[in-house]
Amino acid sequence: MLALALTLAGCTAEPGMHVAITPSTAKNVVARLPENIGNFRRGVVTILSDGAAGDGPRGQELAYATADRSLAGFVQVVAQLEPMGEAGLPEALQRFVYDSIANTPSHRRLRERLSVSLPEARPVLRCSELEGNYGRQPVESLACVGVFGGQLVRLRVSHIRREGRMAEVRGFAELVAAALR
Repeated sequence: MLALALTLAGCTAEPGMHVAITPSTAKNVVARLPENIGNFRRGVVTILSDGAAGDGPRGQELAYATADRSLAGFVQVVAQLEPMGEAGLPEALQRFVYDSIANTPSHRRLRERLSVSLPEARPVLRCSELEGNYGRQPVESLACVGVFGGQLVRLRVSHIRREGRMAEVRGFAELVAAALR
């Protein structure tokens, strides 16, 4: 099929020749995220920036929540200058978990409970379950990273600690991965 396309374009592919496939831009990856994912509905879209003057946009963050807001979080598509591969996911997850734990107000405390991979998510999502308190309220959160179209995708969903809720959050993460394939 590739040889046919190249021939029609006036090019020929040599046997064993590798043809580079251009990775998606962050904008293209964001465009694959639907308005509704499972029982989550998209809310506000925020432009992410590096914060340095003149660097421009770094990606986008899309808020998602259930209708009753009992489960709420976000999906971030972080633009990469060079396409990222799955080998960079452990470090990306470690950095994301650190940022999730360290950059919270003093009345919100989270700690990592468990690192998991979601086997149904293809490509692979590497995740960490977090637990803690928002004030006096016990909460759980799932923080995940994955690579889609060479771009880094991070998601985090939090909820009041309740039996069975983490399975629902994992289901959302798997649906995000399916939408981005």
